[in-house]
Amino acid sequence: MLYTVIPYELIFEKRDDINNNYFETVIENKHLLLEEISKNCFKIIRLYSTNPCDYLDIKFNPGTIINTRFI
Repeated sequence: MLYTVIPYELIFEKRDDINNNYFETVIENKHLLLEEISKNCFKIIRLYSTNPCDYLDIKFNPGTIINTRFI
């Protein structure tokens, strides 16, 4: 929550340096935040899970490159 006299439009104005290639998806019942590197290639940015065992699966480590042809 922001308590400020600065207008909302100035605080949250569109920035050109923010990468818009991120999206969320579900693969093998795991919720992932992916970054598109190329047409069929994605890098895992974040895994969303409440199950600790999901974080031990090396296929879903952040930084892992996945190819959509094999999904």
